[in-house]
Amino acid sequence: MSCRNCEVLALPRKAVYRFWLLSLALGIGAGCSTTASHTGIAENPHIKLQAGTPPADCGVTTQQQTRIRQLNTAVVSRGYAAGITTLLYCNGKPLLLETQGLADIARKRASAASDLFRIYSMTKPLTSLAAMILVDDGKLKLDDVVAMYLPEFAGLRVFDRGDTLNAIKTEPLARPVTVRDLLRHTAGFGYMSAGPDLVAKLYALRGIDHGGGGAVVPMDKSAPVANLDEFTKRLATIPLKNQPGERFTYGNATEVLAAVVEKASGRRYRDFMASRIFMPLKMHDTFFEIPMDKVNRLTAAYVGKSSQPGSGNVLRFAPVNTLLQGMISQVEDPNASIFARPRYIDFGGAGLVSTAHDYQRFLQMLLKDGVLDGVRIVAAGTVAEMVRNQLNANALATPSLASQGLGFGLGFAMFVDPAKAPVAVPINGYFWGGAASTYFWVDPDRKISGVVMTQVFGGDVMPFYLEMLNTLYGKAQPLITGGLQGDTP
Repeated sequence: MSCRNCEVLALPRKAVYRFWLLSLALGIGAGCSTTASHTGIAENPHIKLQAGTPPADCGVTTQQQTRIRQLNTAVVSRGYAAGITTLLYCNGKPLLLETQGLADIARKRASAASDLFRIYSMTKPLTSLAAMILVDDGKLKLDDVVAMYLPEFAGLRVFDRGDTLNAIKTEPLARPVTVRDLLRHTAGFGYMSAGPDLVAKLYALRGIDHGGGGAVVPMDKSAPVANLDEFTKRLATIPLKNQPGERFTYGNATEVLAAVVEKASGRRYRDFMASRIFMPLKMHDTFFEIPMDKVNRLTAAYVGKSSQPGSGNVLRFAPVNTLLQGMISQVEDPNASIFARPRYIDFGGAGLVSTAHDYQRFLQMLLKDGVLDGVRIVAAGTVAEMVRNQLNANALATPSLASQGLGFGLGFAMFVDPAKAPVAVPINGYFWGGAASTYFWVDPDRKISGVVMTQVFGGDVMPFYLEMLNTLYGKAQPLITGGLQGDTP
């Protein structure tokens, strides 16, 4: 499989940083590879693919499986990602495992089922689960005021108006921020940005980290945030972007939620996650800091150029046959990764590294109403609350959600009006993704769950992930205009 017409996109540091900021809401990617495919079936002892025809009540045909493999091939051969791993489960059993391309172009290391990926915002659903465990424990309530646990948020103000950073006017809270607000992103916390948004500029000024990179140097020349306690105290000095509950505003709310988990549990966030989620679910390859003996399994990270600029929608779909050749450039070497050395904050919104297999363990627990392999993590009713749309009509009016028929529960988005989605989607399904083009979806009706892992900021991986949904739930689009040998079903 050649990398025909695949150019390397040389981006300056500022451009790479802009790609990172733009992709925080949901990973979008691109890539380039020069290797043949690998099935990866024997590379992970935890994954045993079921033989023969899948169960009838799951309904995934062999033709659909072939189509998904072809989509993986096209992602790599057409230069949208260096490598890709896709793991599909059906009725609690792994059905399709596909690895393609390279985990690291510079070292010519082939992709493998055991590869570690920076999952960025796919950390958020796991942090949400941690909070819901504490709800089950009786140590936290969804409608608790956040200031009960973090007193610095008692005096929050809300942005009202202003043209410059020195002329911002604020107003008092109409009501306090609650734990539920943090979970469904209606608290009013955003992300730092160099754009025109004044609150986002204040985040950059004060060094409010987005959670995925190294320490952000504050533009006001103060010292970088040193720990999670200081993070929340500094964040509390910045006005909210909107009144609590008023609208869906994606951002640092899940970092605040991690701090609430620490206070309510009395334990460091990473320790609580390890003891109550990772160990019981046997997620042995999910970390805030990668152990030294596993760093060689971390993939390289890249940035890509998109031929279909995003419109601000959560699901950025384009027919895959219309996409231009992909281009990527490496932005992080695995051996020099920030995830391979001590980190000063356990970022609840973007701080984890994981594998496709480990993330499927989490999804299988959700599909089985809170229990996996006989171990209960949360109550069945708790899972039902997480996967229920929690946004009222006003909050749902956020353009990136309403126009695509999406809602948001306690940790991830769901399809509340599938007819408005840009592709065919599972009714009652839910999903989310990460900034480096990692994605998952869950179909509770047909008991299907999928995880797609690449490591590309920007670019055009997302249309291929969405085309996988089209393949399973609707009419598949052609891969390339005029056809390309090996790509057409």
